[in-house]
Amino acid sequence: MAISFEQVVVFHRIVQAGSFKAAAAELHKTQPAISLSIKKLEEELEVELFDRSGYRPELTAYGQAFFERSIKVLQGMGELEGMTQSFRKKEEPEIAVAIDGISPLPNLLHLFKNFGERFPNTKLNLTYEILSETESRVLNREAQIGITHFISDHQSLEILPFSSVKMIPVMSRELYVEKKISNQGHLADLLQIVVGDQKGEKGQSFGLLNDGRKWRIRDNNFKREIILAGLGWGHLPFHSIEREIAEKKLVVLEFENIHPRELTINLIRHKRFSLGPVAKTLWNELADSKK
Repeated sequence: MAISFEQVVVFHRIVQAGSFKAAAAELHKTQPAISLSIKKLEEELEVELFDRSGYRPELTAYGQAFFERSIKVLQGMGELEGMTQSFRKKEEPEIAVAIDGISPLPNLLHLFKNFGERFPNTKLNLTYEILSETESRVLNREAQIGITHFISDHQSLEILPFSSVKMIPVMSRELYVEKKISNQGHLADLLQIVVGDQKGEKGQSFGLLNDGRKWRIRDNNFKREIILAGLGWGHLPFHSIEREIAEKKLVVLEFENIHPRELTINLIRHKRFSLGPVAKTLWNELADSKK
């Protein structure tokens, strides 16, 4: 004979209720049935869990140890029950969301955190992409939802403007002073730091100096550090460099073709494939939070 989950439940209810009688009433069982359940449990463990010599049953040292360890069992079973209810509602076990690297992450992550707490049985798989890669993941059904400024296939995607990001061309003040930058032509001799996707130049849609030198990388955070270090210049989201601009560590560039630009951030999903119930709820909440 093995320990049953019901025996563990009965044991915990006695501890919490304070007596066999109270536990029987809460569990809608007779007191003899409760007593028999605990007796069988003690026989299986070959120890006494309760000291019954007093007015109320008290945990023995063995009982206290069993109680502490079995808390995790009850928590685990509660999680399994929650997962079972989730399965019955046809809730997805996982949702993939692809996010463009220039997106306003703090607001998004706060929303995802709250959403995850409400749907603990659905794993949010978040990926951080650049340029066309978010769109590609949605088109290839590797992600149910995308958040991106880059759109090329308007026919296959449902597109909902979600937010906007101001892209600011900047360089370090040290480099700006050293090179005596006063016009756009001066930038041609400096490295322009450009984030490039697997499609290469096709992914970059604005702000390139055709006759300038370029350093292509695949990480926006690395790009920011390179520019701050004075190794070149490039466009960065305002929300990621607001402090550095205020502290005058970075200089905003304002020339005929190189100047701040506003980019629209969109929610995207594939038109041909419907979202599951949790993904649909997430889409709606993202849409409602747009600004």
